[in-house]
Amino acid sequence: MKEAIWISLALIAASYWLFDRFLALKQDPQEPPLIPPKIPLLGHLIGLVMRKNDYYVELRQRHCLPIYTLPMLTSKLYVVNSIDLISSVQRLPKILAFPPIEAKFAMAICASSKEANEIIANNLNGEEGDWGYTHDVYKSMNSGLAPGPGLDGMNRIMIQNIAHSLDKLKPQEGQAVVMELGKWSRHEITMATTNSVYGKCNPFNDPKVESAFWEFEAGLVMILIDRMPSLTARKACQARNLVGDAFRLYFEAKHHEYGSTLVQNRYNTSIQNKISVKDIARFEVGNTIAILVNTAPAVFWMLFYLYSNPAVLQECRNEIESVVSDTKETNGTRRTIDITSVKQNCPILTSAFQEVLRQRTLGAQVRQVMQDTMLNGRYLLKKDVTLIMPSLVMHTDPAIWGPDVSEFNHKRFVKDNRIQSSQKLNPKSLRAFGGGTTLCPGRHFATTEILATVVMFILRYDLIPLHNRWTPPKTEKTNIAAVVMEPDTDITVRVLSRESSTNCMWDFKLPDSNMVFGVAAEDRHD
Repeated sequence: MKEAIWISLALIAASYWLFDRFLALKQDPQEPPLIPPKIPLLGHLIGLVMRKNDYYVELRQRHCLPIYTLPMLTSKLYVVNSIDLISSVQRLPKILAFPPIEAKFAMAICASSKEANEIIANNLNGEEGDWGYTHDVYKSMNSGLAPGPGLDGMNRIMIQNIAHSLDKLKPQEGQAVVMELGKWSRHEITMATTNSVYGKCNPFNDPKVESAFWEFEAGLVMILIDRMPSLTARKACQARNLVGDAFRLYFEAKHHEYGSTLVQNRYNTSIQNKISVKDIARFEVGNTIAILVNTAPAVFWMLFYLYSNPAVLQECRNEIESVVSDTKETNGTRRTIDITSVKQNCPILTSAFQEVLRQRTLGAQVRQVMQDTMLNGRYLLKKDVTLIMPSLVMHTDPAIWGPDVSEFNHKRFVKDNRIQSSQKLNPKSLRAFGGGTTLCPGRHFATTEILATVVMFILRYDLIPLHNRWTPPKTEKTNIAAVVMEPDTDITVRVLSRESSTNCMWDFKLPDSNMVFGVAAEDRHD
């Protein structure tokens, strides 16, 4: 019996040794250092499934490498931890490319036709010049979301919608409204955003479409990882089809002509590239993920952090009050808030917003290596390997943010605060909106929507958790498409009108979208 046990142990040890030798033989010595899995073949895969993005953080803490290689069954993955190397990756957009990754996900998520997929694949990465569907769509989206008349129109509709939502929320005098904070944020942001994008004939005006979209979003993982999602993710696929049909009717009826510059640009670009209306509708379901999935939880977390920290909440309120203009009228006081002025003159609020993004974003920028190349003249990246840059690694690194990295420091991004501290922040370290050629084109709209919602809310209302305790919910169920962590459970709150907001009428304006608030390093001028 003992002899059998020793033989088994010897075989296991030999297997480990052979596996390590196999990895070493496959790995070029110039490639990023290899981190072998603790469990042969499956170790890293198990770690990613169980720990998700936290697994990358654990590997950074354990190995302290700027870049490394993870063997993954029959393939491998390059993981970048260094800001300097991320900048180098961004300077090689054709060699370390995003379009092939995006196209693969879009085809799976949207269930586009074979004909549409062939059009997308034509000059996908721009090797033959600046033409093709992917190039044209990027250009049209950036044009529709850049500061200017198109973005102004979307912002004003969004602000009107949020203001109306807060009017409806107003409790009766001396009473409170009880609501689920996450549910309220999701619904109101969904309607404000889609109304601003799709106009008066917004398909999301039908509650069935709104409900189906979130049903689809919840099933994205199964749609992406399974080869037969129509069987294994039947409900999510049915929900996707319902939303797609609603968009098809929307486009067939030319309702996009009453929508934003963004949706008109996307439609016209697709038609010019010979994409059918049915496929345009399918792709629009995927586009809606981009405009909805992250803004609602960002509003949730912003409200959570402010109301759970009364001193921080008061500092932000004091700042905002300084840019509010009051006009006395016969039936009360008219209070006007200029959102542009908030962006310019409320550094504590905007710093708190950036800190929320640092604490609660976990997206990763992904690239495909299109040809063998040397990164920074030091690391060999092999063709067809996937490269990933996890934001959570950057956002949790004490070498970047200091010893209080795990704490919510609402003044972390205030310039005067940074000058007084010894910690000098690199603006590229905040990766909430990505960077380089794949910098999120909707970042200006999303930033304005989040700040506008929070400003209107904290000036008008107090929030008290039903059980008198602010407990941060877990985020383990966050969807694969999400950049901002989604709460696993909701928080029931009591909404009360502030004494200072009684007998007040509220106006909100945004006169100048050309004044952008630079969360992304590419937008900053300081």
